[in-house]
Amino acid sequence: MGFMDRAKKLAEQAQEKLDEAQQQFNQSQSSTAKTDPAAPRFDDHGRPVPDAGAPAPMPAPPSMESVPAPPVGSAPEPDEEPANSSPDPFRPIQ
Repeated sequence: MGFMDRAKKLAEQAQEKLDEAQQQFNQSQSSTAKTDPAAPRFDDHGRPVPDAGAPAPMPAPPSMESVPAPPVGSAPEPDEEPANSSPDPFRPIQ
């Protein structure tokens, strides 16, 4: 038997051991998931899936009372450009 034949045989044995270990791992994972109902579940994108019995919490809508009114007289004059805006690139230079 040549060197390549021995290497090929060892590679096949290693692959068989890997396949066996993978099958054992998969069996232990599937049995754990079935017996542990408290384990979190995830969708295809990795987001947690809420329990079917519990509705998902809805965020509270923002109330209009929390938005402050703008101060009176703070609007710029029509000819005046606001200080924090970017200049209009198409406006002619004065």
